[in-house]
Amino acid sequence: MIVILGFDGLEYNYVKEFNCKNIMQETFGKTDISEFKEPRTIVLWSSFLAGKNLEDEILGGSNLWDFRLDTNRTFFSKFKKYVAIDVPGFSFIKERHEAERKALKDFFNQKCTVEEYDKIAFENHRKVKQEFFEALKGDYDIVMGYFGLADVIGHLSFGIKPKMKLVYEELDRIAAKVRENIKDKILILSDHGMKPIGRFGDHSNYGFWSVNLHKDVFNPKLTQLFKLILE
Repeated sequence: MIVILGFDGLEYNYVKEFNCKNIMQETFGKTDISEFKEPRTIVLWSSFLAGKNLEDEILGGSNLWDFRLDTNRTFFSKFKKYVAIDVPGFSFIKERHEAERKALKDFFNQKCTVEEYDKIAFENHRKVKQEFFEALKGDYDIVMGYFGLADVIGHLSFGIKPKMKLVYEELDRIAAKVRENIKDKILILSDHGMKPIGRFGDHSNYGFWSVNLHKDVFNPKLTQLFKLILE
């Protein structure tokens, strides 16, 4: 079984600073997303799945969050049995995340507190976590789980390091549990990183990747990881 952990907004520098050894695995580095005009979540994850830049196609549509790739346009088509948990551009559960986006807007309109916003984010995280580990018990060739926690919490709290350390420790525990149970290939990646803007956070122009194999460290384009999965 191949396992892909998609950690949205995971920041390379925080992974190192907080010593997230299970996320770093045997080989880790930054990904190159310079081919994209802006680091948008749906665009980046969809392009990763397809192995090519889909930015113009996606932005040419009517609603960014409604974009969906057919299986035959993704690396999942190369496997007999697969499951993708809440993956943007493919199996994203739009309704589940609408509350997060509404709460973010309400925060800046002074209608929602950070604590209320965080509560929604952690509730969504718990659901995905449960579904993901249930999937790992199945007879699949490849399993991908998408976790938006670092990104969602980071937008309002990225500059608050003690808080973000707790988030990264939670993600590192997920990676540790996967590494304990999966002996095949494990790929961990983010679509982009985060940069601080005061207490807030915004998308950076690079991402993170790691694999449980000893490889020469390089900064692959996000779209190049398609080939790594199929090796």
